[in-house]
Amino acid sequence: MTEEKKIVEGTATNDCGQQVPVGTMNTNQALSLPQGMDVSLSHPDREAGADEFMSRDELRLLTEPWIEPVGYRFPAPISEDSADRLVKAKAAARNVLEEIIASANEAGWATREIVVALIEAANSLNDAASADSDPDHADDPDVSDAVQAQIGHEEQFD
Repeated sequence: MTEEKKIVEGTATNDCGQQVPVGTMNTNQALSLPQGMDVSLSHPDREAGADEFMSRDELRLLTEPWIEPVGYRFPAPISEDSADRLVKAKAAARNVLEEIIASANEAGWATREIVVALIEAANSLNDAASADSDPDHADDPDVSDAVQAQIGHEEQFD
């Protein structure tokens, strides 16, 4: 039985900063494009020409068969105070991350490589959230001030 190979459209950024078409290809071909090439790829489950593009890493996460969603849940916030919410969120995140790292260790991943991968994934999600113009998230607190306030106060990643 053959595996279905989904088709994506690819664009690359040229020297002038413009997006130029690379062509249509299956997801394996798209993931094999040279690493130095700045590419955007269409979503493999959307109609052609839908203009919903993603990075190579996002496509890999979406299509790699061995990557499964992790089923950890966060507790609901119980405070309205932003400083208290940040403390609780950090504690909950740390608990979940410790479980993810333990699970990754059991699967054969080194702690350091998983921590680096988690940091890069978090930065990517933060960048996407910063670019999100969704009005539903307009009330989300800006954590940059809270992060700055933690620097020098014995946090692990100062």
